[in-house]
Amino acid sequence: MLIRRARKEDYPAFAAIEAGQPGYPAWGVKGFEAEERNRNSVTLAAELDGQAAGFMNFWVLRPQVQLNTLAVGRAFLRRGAAAALLGKLFEYAAKSACREIDLEVNEHNAPAIALYASRGFEVVGKRPKFYNNTDAALLMRKALPSKDL
Repeated sequence: MLIRRARKEDYPAFAAIEAGQPGYPAWGVKGFEAEERNRNSVTLAAELDGQAAGFMNFWVLRPQVQLNTLAVGRAFLRRGAAAALLGKLFEYAAKSACREIDLEVNEHNAPAIALYASRGFEVVGKRPKFYNNTDAALLMRKALPSKDL
């Protein structure tokens, strides 16, 4: 699994991954292009066998990192793409001297919640009716030990 900075030519594949996940808060190509103009934004691609397997976007806002989006294509589930992307996120956070990583996840997305919990994230809050004015968002945080900084 190769984790690398995303390129413009990746964006249509990212949009297809989003489209394959009902209820996912899709950015589309224009959303990823907009992130290119944000100096705090980092978009990464997970590549397997020459194909975009998944992606993530986060903002480095010292002393915090905000994970904005992470998705893996259905054909690539359970092949390590999400874990590899999170590993790279942790590297960026440590190199940027950040002390915590925050994210929001749909309360009904049990696989994502389990993945985040397995990587040290804890639920620290809840936003009712955050997704489509129906589903709540769980706020999760991972505090980074000083040895990671």
